[in-house]
Amino acid sequence: MFNRMKSLLWLLPVLLFAHAPAAHAQWAVIDVGAIAQLVQQVQLMEQQIATARSELSQAQSTYQAMTGSRGMQNLLSGVNRNYLPTSLAQLQSSVSGSSASYPALSSQIEQSVAANAVLTPAQVASLSSTEQGQVLAARQNAALLQSLASVALSTTSTRFASLQQLISAIGSATDQKGSLDLQARISAEQTMLANDESKLQALYRTAQAAELTRQQRASEQAIADIGSFRNLPAMGL
Repeated sequence: MFNRMKSLLWLLPVLLFAHAPAAHAQWAVIDVGAIAQLVQQVQLMEQQIATARSELSQAQSTYQAMTGSRGMQNLLSGVNRNYLPTSLAQLQSSVSGSSASYPALSSQIEQSVAANAVLTPAQVASLSSTEQGQVLAARQNAALLQSLASVALSTTSTRFASLQQLISAIGSATDQKGSLDLQARISAEQTMLANDESKLQALYRTAQAAELTRQQRASEQAIADIGSFRNLPAMGL
């Protein structure tokens, strides 16, 4: 029994050693191919980001070239565009010299009336009130026609010079939006010039109609003063 136990004690270290975990040296394994592939992916991503940035910058430049204000609407801002009456009442007040909205036209009509007058104030005062009204109306109508023709010539020359300034500014447009805005500004100025021309023609015809009306009234007044031609006494010739 003792010998058997002694043998078991001797085998115990052997059994313990046999069941102890084996100690092995551990070495890190580096996958060179995977690292190279990762580097390529990073480089590709960098290229894609650079391309996206370039496309974004180009899109921003295109957007800025097509949007925003270039200030073309402020060109020729000093040009007086409200120099013609827009109604018969305003035209009549300009003729009578009582217009506060169109003082330049009223002043020009007044100057023309004075310059074209032949009868002296004393001679006019010796006429009847009806005759004085006829003389004044004739003077004012003639002065209005003369003034409108003068204004039309002066304004047309000035506006054409303004158009030339806009045309000359085409070369200063730095992008597509500026060029388009400038072309639109030129078109708008041409439209306003055509509108002024139409208005001047209408005012001129109105003045002509007023003069024809005055002549008609003068003729009828003469008939009323003299009476029927049949009632005139024989001249004895």
